[in-house]
Formats: sequence, structure tokens, C-alpha cells
Amino acid sequence: MQRPDDIEYRKWLFVFALLTTVVAVCLILAGATVTSTGSGDAVPDWPLSYGSLTPPMIGGIFYEHGHRLIAGLTGILVAILAFWMSRVEVRRWVRWMSYGALIAVIVQATLGGLRVLLVSTEGVQDAALAVTGGANIQSTKIAVAITHATLAQSILCMLFVILVATSRSWLGFIRQSTGIADSQKTWRDARIMVGLVFAQLVIAAMVRHTGAGLVIPDFPLAFGSLIPPFWDLPHNPNAPFPVSETAFTLMVTIQFLHRLLAFVILFWVFRLFMNYNDVTQIGMLTRYLLILTVIQITLGAMNIWTEKSVFSTVPHVVVGALILACSVVIATWAWRFTRQAMDAPGAVANGAAGEAELSAAESRIG
Repeated sequence: MQRPDDIEYRKWLFVFALLTTVVAVCLILAGATVTSTGSGDAVPDWPLSYGSLTPPMIGGIFYEHGHRLIAGLTGILVAILAFWMSRVEVRRWVRWMSYGALIAVIVQATLGGLRVLLVSTEGVQDAALAVTGGANIQSTKIAVAITHATLAQSILCMLFVILVATSRSWLGFIRQSTGIADSQKTWRDARIMVGLVFAQLVIAAMVRHTGAGLVIPDFPLAFGSLIPPFWDLPHNPNAPFPVSETAFTLMVTIQFLHRLLAFVILFWVFRLFMNYNDVTQIGMLTRYLLILTVIQITLGAMNIWTEKSVFSTVPHVVVGALILACSVVIATWAWRFTRQAMDAPGAVANGAAGEAELSAAESRIG
């Protein structure tokens, strides 16, 4: 198998991967704008918009159709990237990462269309209820929306990994003095970081699509306490948008868990920053990650204080995606350090246990 050190750096492939990644970030920005402005149901048909590719760009149609146009551009760029990779990329895991991104984009588009048709098309609603066995379509719509949002984050992560793998710094990687034990520790800590952030983004999607964003009206306290008074929540059955007491409690739980996990992530990011600040590649990324996490918590607080202003909710979604992407890039480099340590002289004798973990990691990534 050809080693990364022997692979030619392809400048224009890297530039195209960068362009594709930037457009994918713009797609998440557009999606966040659709959600934040309540424009998700502004266009009742799919894949066309009011039967046209060029509907009147007014009101919510502007945001929803604009989102679709950027999604289409993203799909085209990912398809070109996957084809380009199939022609020139010799590393199997990188090629399959591009194929995975393309498949995920197709699934993502299908979920987006299904989300629209579940609202507007009676036949699709009946079919969905028959498959899920649900009593109403609302729960299915929420599940599709949460899956749609989560898959978007996963696609962005795959594109960032491809971007790193095609970069000059990755292909021109120079061995460093990181020991095998330290490498494996870095790889473990980075995986925990990715797991925490991904779980947080899933919970965030649940908060956003279940309407739980303002169910706790104050911050940093929750109903004036450090912990919401679950035994005595101020449930109002006559609210403008009434929900049952059970549903209200569940929404409060999701919102509070989202807040709690944010501070767990801040602690873990600070830990990474303190432990790996002097490690090449990873050290710089941990600084960015710490800054982004502080910004993200501030934006989350502003969501409450401004009652979900578009100027705070949209950046909140985008910064969350960038935090996940940054965490995945750190984990990718940590995996690379582990490979380096295993290839170093004496690594077999000193790290037999680590070899099994590395093989498992390579099988998952490659």
C-alpha cells in the first residue's frame, strides 16, 4: 500500500475540496436561516417550488428556495469531488470517504423532500402513518427533521476530513517525537470530544424541532434555580400553544440537558487545550475550538435573552457545526499520530496492545 508520504499533493483537488466544504458550510447557514425564520413550510411542493425552478423570491420562499438551490450546488460539487477522487486518489479510505459523502447528500436531499411532502401531501402522510404506526404526522415530521439536521452535520465532517487528507500539511507530514502511549491517549481524548459534540448537536436538533428553545425562559438559571424544579414546573395548559404536562416536562429536560452538556464540552475542550497546546497541528486547532466553544455558549445565552432572535440562532447553528468539524479534524490528526507511533522503530515491541486499537481505527476510517 502506498504511504501518504509518497502521495503527490494535488493543488487543484485540494482547492476544489475547500470550495465544496465552504459551500457545505453555507448550506448549513441557509438551513439554519430557514428554521430560524419559520420558512420550512413556505413552499408546499418538492423538488420544484410552486411548480417552478424560479418561483417569486419573496418572504419565506426566498429562504426555502434559496436553501434548495445551495443544496443542489452542494450535491453537484460533492458528486464532482467523488468522481475526481475515483480517478486520482490512491488511498482507499479517502476515496470511500468521498463516496460516503455523495451517498449521504442523496439521502439528505430525499429527507428534505420528505419533510416538505409530509406537511403538504396527504398521500405521503398516509404512507408515513402506515409505516410508523403513529397516531399523527407531527412526530414523524419531527423525526425526519432531526435526522435531516444531523445528517447535514455528518456530511460536513466527511468533507472536512477529505479536505485535511488532501492538504499539503497532511501529505508532507513529518515524523514527530510523540510517543505511542501519548498518541493513543490523544486519539482517545479526541474521540471522546467528537462523541460529546455530536451528541450535543443531536440534542440541539431535538430542541430546535420540538419547539423547546424557550421552554426554560431564563439563563444561566433555569426557572430561577440551578436545576429546573421538575417536581413543580410552571406548566400552563392554557398557553397559546398548549402541550400536555408530560410533553412540557420532556421539553424542559431536553433543553436543560442541552445546557448541561454545553458546559461539559467546555470543560473537555479546555482539557484538550491544556494537554495538547504544544502539539503541532492539534495545538492550533484546540485554540480555535476553545474560542468557538466560548462563542457558542454566549450565542446560546443570547438565544434565551433575545427570545430566539435570528441574529443569534443562525450563528448558533453554524458555530455548532464548525465546533463538530474542528473536533473531527483534531481526531483525524490524532489518528495520524497513532499511525506514526505504530510505524516508529520499536513500536511493535512497545505497543502490541495499541496495535489492535489502531487496526480497529483503520478499519473504521479506511
